[in-house]
Amino acid sequence: MNKRILSTGIIVLIFGLFFALAFWPLFGVSGEELTDDQDGNQYESYEEGDTVIAYGTITAVDEYPDEIGDIIENIVGGIPVEIDDEFIVILADQDSTDLEVGEDVYGQLTLNEGLGIEYWAHDGDLRSKQTIDYFSYSLVGVGITLGAIGIIKD
Repeated sequence: MNKRILSTGIIVLIFGLFFALAFWPLFGVSGEELTDDQDGNQYESYEEGDTVIAYGTITAVDEYPDEIGDIIENIVGGIPVEIDDEFIVILADQDSTDLEVGEDVYGQLTLNEGLGIEYWAHDGDLRSKQTIDYFSYSLVGVGITLGAIGIIKD
């Protein structure tokens, strides 16, 4: 048994498990949580200019909600993306996007206000959440492999 390799494997495994299980709850906010925080056209826990890392599954692209869609489209422009069935993110200054319904995405959003309506905007395209998830799972795999090598190796 090689204790150095085994201990390195255990440390990498712990980091991998931390990222796999706790990264998104600690460092991000889901689209559902932001929707639940909304009271009418305002967000209770956030003020204009606040930024968050939000994540979720895309449920619609380029569809503004009926009741406030025309107002937001005239104020902001850009492309609306619906995440987790009700949360709208505006991709500011965009004419098109490569995003598709069903993709898991994340991005840093900024709360803006126009005509008494608060909305979340993101500069650029949202990124695939799978990249960070795969990195976390890879760390778990490497940790398990190193641990096994440390146990087997003399």
